[in-house]
Amino acid sequence: MFLSDLFGMAAEVEAAQMLAEEFGDVFATGISEVADDVLPGDVYCCVERIHGLYTTDGHEPEELEAALANGAIAVVALAGNELGVDIPDSVPVIWAEDADELSARLAAVYYDSPSAAMNTVAVAGTNGKTTVSWLIRGVLEQAGELTGMIGSIEHALAEHQLQPDGKLWKSQVDDPAAGRECSSPFSLVPYRGRYSVEETTPNGLQMQQLLAGMRDRGATAAVVECTAAGIAGGSADWLQPNIVVYTDTGDNPAELQLFESKQEYVDSTLELLRCLKDPQQQRAVINADDEHFAAAAAAAGAVPRITYGINNPAADVRAESISLTLWQTTIIVATPIGRLEIITNLVGRHNVYNVLAAVAVGVLLNLPLAEIGAGIEAVQVIPGRCEVVNNVLDLPLEGEEGEELQQQQQQPNLPRDFPVVVDAADTPQRLAAVLDALREAGAERIFTVFGCDGVTTTGEMRARMGEVAHQRSDFVILTNSSPRLEDPADIIQDIVAGWPNEMFEQYAAYVYNVFQDQTRAPLWFEPFLHSAQRRWKRHVMEDRFQAIRAAIGTAAPGDVVLLAGRGHRDHVEHFDGEDGITRGWFDDRVEARNALSKLEYLYALVNLDRSELPWGKPDDAKTVVVEFD
Repeated sequence: MFLSDLFGMAAEVEAAQMLAEEFGDVFATGISEVADDVLPGDVYCCVERIHGLYTTDGHEPEELEAALANGAIAVVALAGNELGVDIPDSVPVIWAEDADELSARLAAVYYDSPSAAMNTVAVAGTNGKTTVSWLIRGVLEQAGELTGMIGSIEHALAEHQLQPDGKLWKSQVDDPAAGRECSSPFSLVPYRGRYSVEETTPNGLQMQQLLAGMRDRGATAAVVECTAAGIAGGSADWLQPNIVVYTDTGDNPAELQLFESKQEYVDSTLELLRCLKDPQQQRAVINADDEHFAAAAAAAGAVPRITYGINNPAADVRAESISLTLWQTTIIVATPIGRLEIITNLVGRHNVYNVLAAVAVGVLLNLPLAEIGAGIEAVQVIPGRCEVVNNVLDLPLEGEEGEELQQQQQQPNLPRDFPVVVDAADTPQRLAAVLDALREAGAERIFTVFGCDGVTTTGEMRARMGEVAHQRSDFVILTNSSPRLEDPADIIQDIVAGWPNEMFEQYAAYVYNVFQDQTRAPLWFEPFLHSAQRRWKRHVMEDRFQAIRAAIGTAAPGDVVLLAGRGHRDHVEHFDGEDGITRGWFDDRVEARNALSKLEYLYALVNLDRSELPWGKPDDAKTVVVEFD
């Protein structure tokens, strides 16, 4: 495509005229925002790229120099920026009021609106996006569609993971954690050579590249998670979905702080529904039980819609009956085309909503109920989403791929005296939902192990997390999540601030705080610290390795251990001792399976009292502290 045609088709009239007059014979062969990945003939777009907590500005001189050295034939830059690099006369610079928006528009033109060539389903809302997306993918794959996924766990086409630019991902370095059964206490295993997604919703340019990568490899369908922040940032501006699913608009402090008001957050979440204009090709799926249902229905007023719910009797797709256990959920679903029974490994009432949303999408796609149910039931694990790590799953065991899947997702010999659940609940609302779900499903006692991330969470949010965990858990163990640049002890104290005052009043005269990690207090104070934490069953163990094993080792039949806040994330982030952050490999699911596999050795220690922490002798539990190694 000629460079002038690219800008002309993107409605950049002045730029197109200039390019036609001065660079009429220049041919564009690609678009890139990563300077090191620029190929000869690419248009280089100067936008900010996210790497965890850090961003790279494409306007930085070293980025521009790399792009030019690699053969960029044009540069898109933000108007008013000083580039700091001498751009050759042969390379035009197109100044944009919004470089991100223009780069997305150019990508939509260059890649020829890839979402329009597939059966594309967008999922928006505060809660449930990931689970709903995975279930929809299961339904589409059951229907024979080669389905791509853009989401918080992975960008993928079938079993192939994708880079943000739509190319197939392949590790370029060795993984130091490969072959390890678990991490180590008080240390970090270097995090390299592993796949991870930095942002749930990619930027507008990446969105088009990912969708094009799927389409060009034969995908017939795509499922896209869309956050409110991503929508507001323009990531979905050139997305052309056939179906938009709206789950709910809840309370996510991390996202809310990006908006000036709650209403602005709600409006952004509903924006995809407003973009539905074609009643012949587009449809909406809306949660009828959500408090913003009326606004959502109005936003999707231009197209046919189908609703789902549990409490609203007028919902088109609704749960007629729900049977909850700690290992699986059985739902009888009523739909406009009949009834079906679904048995899923997803635990909890909140996951019933997710299942209903996927059923509604299947109904809109005119799929047989049996096919819809089979597709949902085929999704036996959603990484880190109410994942029961010691559940026995019906997974294929044939061939190398089947054996690898068996090794990764289940170990049939793991004890099933009680479920160990790993969930990504990292907001007060989500944590409350999971804890309520586990209690409703029959948990006698709940052991909650969690922490809060540094930098990205506020003191107020941490206190609310502490309050929710205290009110709904029998045992609580506070631990590290990813403290990053903050002192882990400060994060713990922010969480503890959400606990009742009565827990602290009787210890007011103590020299040291009793609700802190024992390594923070003198040795002589440990008995006082343990006595207080034991009394309230509220413990602090900053080392997550130990905290997970303490909870699993103390739980008994009928209990549930919840490892909350991290979900599928397989790395932690700590201060590197200088001025940055270092990542280490740590996966709650891996650690939980390892701890479960060692329970038989604990059970053999008949003289060890594990009914409370710290463990000790049956006749004198207060004097013996068990250290993990």
